[in-house]
Amino acid sequence: MAASRQPARPRRLPRLEALLADPPGPDDDTLMAHELLEDAIRLRASDIHIDPSPAQWRIRLRIDGRVVHGLALEAGEGRQLVNQFKVLSGLDPMPSHVAHAGSFSWPSGEHEDAALSLRVTAVNCVSGEKLAIRFLSPPKTFEDIRALGIGEQGALGIRLWMDATGGMLLVAGPTGAGKTTTLYTLLNQLRLTDSHVVTLEDPVEYPISGINQIEVDAERGLDFATGTRSMLRLDPDYVLIGEIRDPASAAAAVSVASSGRSLMGTLHSRDAVGAVSALRHMGLEDAEISATLGLVIAQRLVRCLCRHCRERQPTPEEDVRWLEAVGLEVPEHAWVPVGCEHCDGLGYRERTGVFEVWQPTPEDHALLMRHVDDAVLRRQLLARGETLMFADGLAKAAEGVTTLREVLRMGAILPA
Repeated sequence: MAASRQPARPRRLPRLEALLADPPGPDDDTLMAHELLEDAIRLRASDIHIDPSPAQWRIRLRIDGRVVHGLALEAGEGRQLVNQFKVLSGLDPMPSHVAHAGSFSWPSGEHEDAALSLRVTAVNCVSGEKLAIRFLSPPKTFEDIRALGIGEQGALGIRLWMDATGGMLLVAGPTGAGKTTTLYTLLNQLRLTDSHVVTLEDPVEYPISGINQIEVDAERGLDFATGTRSMLRLDPDYVLIGEIRDPASAAAAVSVASSGRSLMGTLHSRDAVGAVSALRHMGLEDAEISATLGLVIAQRLVRCLCRHCRERQPTPEEDVRWLEAVGLEVPEHAWVPVGCEHCDGLGYRERTGVFEVWQPTPEDHALLMRHVDDAVLRRQLLARGETLMFADGLAKAAEGVTTLREVLRMGAILPA
């Protein structure tokens, strides 16, 4: 086998580094922040972290879900950069003993009239004031469900549900698993049809053209219960209840789904069958869940290997150990990251979803009515050959879409 190429290590923040090498004049009071933002946008960062320490300040970026090192600054430069972002976001430049937040807009670079929204959170730590800067971008949507990373069989199940009438479609997973992207992709497809779609959200995160969105406002009397009654009088075909996170939103979801409408929502659970336990914990009865649950999409996000520099090598020893520990077959070779100019030396670029799609069968509904736990339902899926999330991840690693290490990191439940 040929020797592995050495990963390219380009400067991640070249504009900021160039500015620090030739400091600006006193009139350029926010130029450091400007250059850092331009560097972060080029790198596709979702967050910028400015972390204080006694010796130096660190700039780190969250790219494709992982935090990577950007640059180390002298203490004076770090404090100056923090103050510049506080000025841009309208925050008091004096350190505060409590967390405080501000926001501002920044040109996107793609269109003259377009602007990015950024949220700045500042909190005083022992070594100084830390900032977290988040780019508040609408989730990316896709024209084809399969572009999310869902296999053909799962995509078929989703299309069948969307063509049917009534029942709940739930997108399940932890925070940051891409649930909103999946849901908005489905909404985008419905927007292009002759369907009438209404959402009830707390809050409305992003506006969607062609969709009627209602924001919960409990202080003014518009809670989930009253909002649901109002929505049903609007004669919708599909209803979205953002995140189902408490008894009120769970009851609203069942109310809509049992009325003959199709209900979509997200919730937190480790896998597809875990949605049942989540709904039980919110006070729903087994009969209510069984009567309305139509489809559950469980997912995680993994980083995609850079296709310009990925290499197939003998399976790394650390991956061999964990595969053996869970009793899985160890492949002789596996795809690994290298790093090049196309991926800024990271070895990865963009992310894709790892999925399991559960459409409860009559046997599953019978088990639900017997109040069985998640483990019994999961064994039922395995017995009939359903592809669970962990198996989908291993398949994507074998194809070179991602790595075995990413599959382990995603935290899916291992096969029993």
